[in-house]
Amino acid sequence: MIDQVLSIVFEIKTKSPKDLKEILDLEIDRKKYDRSNSRITIENKKLVIEIYAKDIIAFKATINNYINLLELISKVYEVDLK
Repeated sequence: MIDQVLSIVFEIKTKSPKDLKEILDLEIDRKKYDRSNSRITIENKKLVIEIYAKDIIAFKATINNYINLLELISKVYEVDLK
């Protein structure tokens, strides 16, 4: 009945979006979700993360996964994620 429930776009400013994208791609490939999909692109020194989910639980799990990864990356690599 419903194909997609929610979507969101994160924009992250960083000095090295390519490096951050590589790190995120590696980490995201470890944990795939069947009911959600995400895409990471680089636009004008910004990392853009698009998340699409079929239900609210998958949406929440995917967003929480990205937030946890970004928090860990910001601590380890001292990246300013505003």
